Amino acid sequence: MISVLIPSIGRADRVSTIVDNIDRSTTVRHEVVFVTEADHVDAYAAVMVGQSWDNVSLIVNERAPNYSGAINTGIASTADPFVFLGADDLEFTDGWDTAALAHMDGWIGVVGTNDLLNPYVLAGAHSTHSLVARWYIDEIGGTVDGGPGICLPEVYFHNYTDTEFIGTAKMRARFRPCLESVVRHMHWSAGLTQRDSVTDKEEATLAADSATYDARRELWFNISR
Repeated sequence: MISVLIPSIGRADRVSTIVDNIDRSTTVRHEVVFVTEADHVDAYAAVMVGQSWDNVSLIVNERAPNYSGAINTGIASTADPFVFLGADDLEFTDGWDTAALAHMDGWIGVVGTNDLLNPYVLAGAHSTHSLVARWYIDEIGGTVDGGPGICLPEVYFHNYTDTEFIGTAKMRARFRPCLESVVRHMHWSAGLTQRDSVTDKEEATLAADSATYDARRELWFNISR
């Protein structure tokens, strides 16, 4: 029922912990799909050898080499009616899925989870990691200029991807926050995980991504619902 997409590079050591956490906390049928780049496949595949998981898969990102490209690849490679836009630094809490699914009503296509970190998320105004109805992507698309079938804009290195995605859904009145659905973001900036080469890359591209966002934000301010 839910494809939990986990874009990840250089963190194969987290795979087992993530799978165990998702399986323990998720109440509905689900699959966990790790999306990595071609040069990271061997490390992730080695971790999965010998595991008895029947709901875990590993695929290679076939689009832009960034978070958005990995998510868009994951969506194209799965078929469940709902997808979760995940990451490898999340901690899922019991019943996160049923709480979020309760807000899906045929009009709402994006339900935001509570990351217990971002002040805009805590205020119900934003979501860093969301549950998305597949029909929303298939019929409308998550960007203002990508068309149906595309969930996230691939023009960012990493940052502001969620800001544009949620901003677009809000302008369409397709977004609803669900603070009862807790998926904690164990972000390095809050001291919840260690910095590594991946986080260094995210920080290094912040200014460029900010400029891209500023150049694009007018695109969805006046879109029709």
